[in-house]
Amino acid sequence: MSRLVALGDSYSCGEGVGVQVHRAHTWVGVLAHSLGMELDVLACPGARIGHVLHEQLPVALTAPPSVATVLAGLNDVIRLGWSDEQVRDELLATVTGLRGADAVVLLARMHDTLEPLPFPLPGRAQSLVRHRLAVINAAVDEAARAAGVEVLDLAAVPELRRRSGWAVDRLHPSIIGHRGIAASALEALAGAGISPSRPVAAPAVLPTPGQLAEIRWFARHGAPYLVRNAIKTSATVLTDRLVG
Repeated sequence: MSRLVALGDSYSCGEGVGVQVHRAHTWVGVLAHSLGMELDVLACPGARIGHVLHEQLPVALTAPPSVATVLAGLNDVIRLGWSDEQVRDELLATVTGLRGADAVVLLARMHDTLEPLPFPLPGRAQSLVRHRLAVINAAVDEAARAAGVEVLDLAAVPELRRRSGWAVDRLHPSIIGHRGIAASALEALAGAGISPSRPVAAPAVLPTPGQLAEIRWFARHGAPYLVRNAIKTSATVLTDRLVG
């Protein structure tokens, strides 16, 4: 059986902070089922592009896949240690490694991650996030010029333009969002001559998380996560200053 390998972060494995989508309902799970392919999910929560290159790629190449999906970058965008050149080089190296194994690569282009948020970030933070997203997307566009690389543009997925396409945290796709991504992924893979053996089934009608659910999620999961990462960030900055 042909094999589909999913590299990346929580967008592909379905596990976020207080959010979990069963593997069968993730976009890569739906995609593999539609294509009739065996699925190997190497994506994991919190993964950055460097993690994909150095830890996930070598595992993927132990048994070269027919199709490889790569969706990563959001964790690079929101964390310290960003470098335009490093992010570009790591993403292109990942694609080069997969193409060297003759895999068809489906590479995700990032959407504007600020749009689903219920509150605006300060102007400086918005500019920083959008600059980093632009760097990732420029690298995706550069990789897309190579043969055998297809692009999945998250900004063009209709379901992700609606609240129902997002989980309670407004950062990760809901089951509806995952189905929409899978349908767009199938369209993108058609450019490589890959056709589904069965269509992507429409998801059941699910309730959209309301404000009360969002408040409960933030109290139980969001706030503790922010506190933990604020402590880590402060410790990292302090260490850098002491060492530097």
